[in-house]
Amino acid sequence: MSGEYGLKLIGVDGKEKIVSPDDATILAAGSLTMSNSLEGDNTYGEDVALGGTYDEDEISVLAVPRRPVYAVNYTRFIDTTLYYATFYLDSTKTYYTRNTATGVMTSFSAGAKTPGSKNTWNSVLSIFPVAFWDKKGASTFSSVRIYSATAYLIRDPAVDTNFSLAGSASGSGGIGGGNGDTPNNIKDNVLATWYGSGCIVSIGNSCAWSYWAEVSFSSKTVNKAAIYHEPFSTLNGGNYANGAYYVKLYYGSAYHTVLSGSWSGEFHIGSFWTWVNGHWKGVTKIRIEANGSAQAAVNINTWSQHVTQELQAWGSPNSDSTENKVVYSIGNQGIATVDYMVSKKRYTI
Repeated sequence: MSGEYGLKLIGVDGKEKIVSPDDATILAAGSLTMSNSLEGDNTYGEDVALGGTYDEDEISVLAVPRRPVYAVNYTRFIDTTLYYATFYLDSTKTYYTRNTATGVMTSFSAGAKTPGSKNTWNSVLSIFPVAFWDKKGASTFSSVRIYSATAYLIRDPAVDTNFSLAGSASGSGGIGGGNGDTPNNIKDNVLATWYGSGCIVSIGNSCAWSYWAEVSFSSKTVNKAAIYHEPFSTLNGGNYANGAYYVKLYYGSAYHTVLSGSWSGEFHIGSFWTWVNGHWKGVTKIRIEANGSAQAAVNINTWSQHVTQELQAWGSPNSDSTENKVVYSIGNQGIATVDYMVSKKRYTI
């Protein structure tokens, strides 16, 4: 029986090399019990002495983690509109983030999964064991640091923020006077102030009205559009009194209606919140448009109007990539044992 045997190495240029026992000298090999805590400099791992000093390109390190431990919870969080992922970090366990350049580990506190508070739910997207030679920025070595842990790709969501509060408001067609004389009233976080329009007519007359207002901000991913508003109409013997409203988001070089409604006849229930959840990327404006009309018959004061007290666009203050993180659990909460081999190379690829 003939043929080559050994470890096949493939270079970035596609060249191949079969490594046999004649090609390398084993400097150290065995199994390591991984520590349950960080080193004094907040790095992590076990050091293997080499009995000499070697340049980075002189040695080869093979590290293989044994059975990993997964420190996660299996829970389903449901609110009125969203079904969240079912695996989450466990707030009773210890996790770390890692600086890839220095090897320094920083404690990461998992959320306690408080219902209704999404920033406390660190959902787990994937779990996998890792083991490697942690060079910590060095280029010559008298010992090799073996790093091993259980890794978790997670979501670290922030509390949603109302982008409208910091935005710039504009509008047209609103009625002045009182506390409804400026579009800024729809983004001041004060429910008593408003911007809107309407009309009132007497016997035999008709009227129509319309207005718009919007809040502009830098490009955001919006997951909730909300309006606190008061549609109003009263017939009082009139032929008709009605109105309609439309909440729109501007993205992709166009306005898109995400929320709408209409009313007619006797409609005066006071102000209320209306909202819609979704996922809209690249949003730069949220806009309210409303219109209506009225016609009197035998009495006076047939009336139609709409006012907006607050117009809100909600989303995470962080980008999606910022909320994606890799965290690690170590030792008896991660990888307890690693097999390794460090060899001095006598080959090139």
